[in-house]
Amino acid sequence: MQKGPILMKNKRKVWIFSFEYAGVAKVGGLGEVPANQAKHLADEFDITVFMPSHGQLERLKNEYKMEKLPFKCVGQFNPSLFGSELLEANCAITFHKFCIENVNIILLSGENSFTSKYLDDTTVYNPTTIRGKIALYSLGIRCLTNHFIEKYREQIPEVVHLHDYHVVLGYLGLKQAFIKKGLDITAILTIHLLTWPRFEYEFYKISGVDDTPIRVLMSEGFKMLSLREIFLLSQENSGDSTDHGMPTVEKIGAIISDIVTTVSQSYLMSDIIPNCGNELIKFKADFIWDGCDWDYYDIFDKVIETYGSEILEFLKLSYWNEINEGHMKEFLLKYKIGNLSQSPLINSQNVLNTINQISNGNQFIKNGIIKAFSNSGPLILTTGRISPQKGFDTILKAIPEVLNVIPNAKFLFLILPTDYSLNEIRSYSDYVKQYPENIRIIFGVAPEIFNLAHLSADVYCALSRWEPFGIMALEAMSCKIPIIATKVGGLQETIIDAGLYPKIGTGLLISKENPLQLAKALISLLKASEVAVRVKSSESHTIYKADTLNLVNQIPDEIIKSHVLINPNFFFNIKENCYKRVKENFTWNIVTKKLARLYNDLLKTD
Repeated sequence: MQKGPILMKNKRKVWIFSFEYAGVAKVGGLGEVPANQAKHLADEFDITVFMPSHGQLERLKNEYKMEKLPFKCVGQFNPSLFGSELLEANCAITFHKFCIENVNIILLSGENSFTSKYLDDTTVYNPTTIRGKIALYSLGIRCLTNHFIEKYREQIPEVVHLHDYHVVLGYLGLKQAFIKKGLDITAILTIHLLTWPRFEYEFYKISGVDDTPIRVLMSEGFKMLSLREIFLLSQENSGDSTDHGMPTVEKIGAIISDIVTTVSQSYLMSDIIPNCGNELIKFKADFIWDGCDWDYYDIFDKVIETYGSEILEFLKLSYWNEINEGHMKEFLLKYKIGNLSQSPLINSQNVLNTINQISNGNQFIKNGIIKAFSNSGPLILTTGRISPQKGFDTILKAIPEVLNVIPNAKFLFLILPTDYSLNEIRSYSDYVKQYPENIRIIFGVAPEIFNLAHLSADVYCALSRWEPFGIMALEAMSCKIPIIATKVGGLQETIIDAGLYPKIGTGLLISKENPLQLAKALISLLKASEVAVRVKSSESHTIYKADTLNLVNQIPDEIIKSHVLINPNFFFNIKENCYKRVKENFTWNIVTKKLARLYNDLLKTD
């Protein structure tokens, strides 16, 4: 059982509003960001995170010392604007506090069936409940803010950090509550990914936001603006004829925040500033890279500790054999992916139903078990949440071209299905049927093979059509996996193209939606890997042998081919460069230093 929250004296108070937080509930990379930022800033700031329970209360009670706050948010309101057939409903929200790594967490939970339907829905972004979850979260935040102002004023924050649009309405209500008591508050908004949500004015009202003017930072100074005035200001600076009185929540959040950030400079300039206010936010916009604390050597030791005996037994090796990445890959592909000790976790019944429909009548054990490969081969790995954004279809379309040259290549997809991706689940599964010896897809969270897969992979694919940052690429690089990524967003800031910069390169950058270019890059790197292994294992350690030169000539990218001829260890160097780049530039301890400076800048102006 974890100890309770630690009292933090003389630290400036920061509240974090988020719908995801690793260890509580997370869908993709976003959940890692507030959790790691808070953990690394907890020594300097007194941090409290506020989020919906997402149905995790009972699980968390078994892991942490949980305190139910002696306060409840109750009232009546009209829920018809978020899909309910009711014209009036009773709202009953309770608050539960615990501590993770010196960070206080307060979960908002429903105490009656109506409120619980939304706040305690285990699907974080369920399309049928998300509007209700946002509205009730916002109401709860406003109620709790008023309670803190009246009873525990010493606990109110000086800075609020908002993560994505879901929490913007909650901050609006909080800011109005402060203003009514003669107080004010500053905020930093981080937009991880633009999704263009638009809420009608009345939705803001049922979410606890009224027309109390708030102090808004403009380029010429502060102005007091009401919600209607903020709506009008957003439209005047839009240029978007589709607004029709309903600006995106992201734009509203950007306008009312004192600092607007995103996760890469590329995304800031190409998407955030142009779409969230232009001149209204340009002067207060910045970026903070995401980070990654994975370490190849720690993960290698953990995998050996967990699977070492099993690997030796499966491969019929003696106890004295030293297990390497090749052994891990053979164990993973020929055995472990088809023999998981527990089924991949899938929370959505809609997703489960869809997977069962495409499983050829074979009932999955719990959420789904796949069949292992009959043989091993070069392994291409990809991970992430299923979305058109991620470009998994580009990888699938490149497979035939790769197999023409490398027929034993294996493609492993460890991907997270959502209620929005049912069509993709069906179409992706068709590829597995076409290439049963080359493709495996695990739908859902399979933590027992996640590390093993990263150590086993030869190449990682990050083929996003757009990508604000891309933590998954850092995770792969931390495990010494060369990356093939699209030249979009944060990927072009974290990955160094080895064709252009062979001494420091960490992978190859290609155009988006280009299966042929992907196939060429994959074949080039896999052949470069084969050359490096061949030269290393040969007695002469030279590239100038007929069979080795024949391999070099199979590299379709002429630039990569020339690098391999000059340096047969080119592929091995890329692997080491990957690890070094993350360690020197992207650990959470490094990247959160900039966030600490921004917090302190806000505190100075407070």
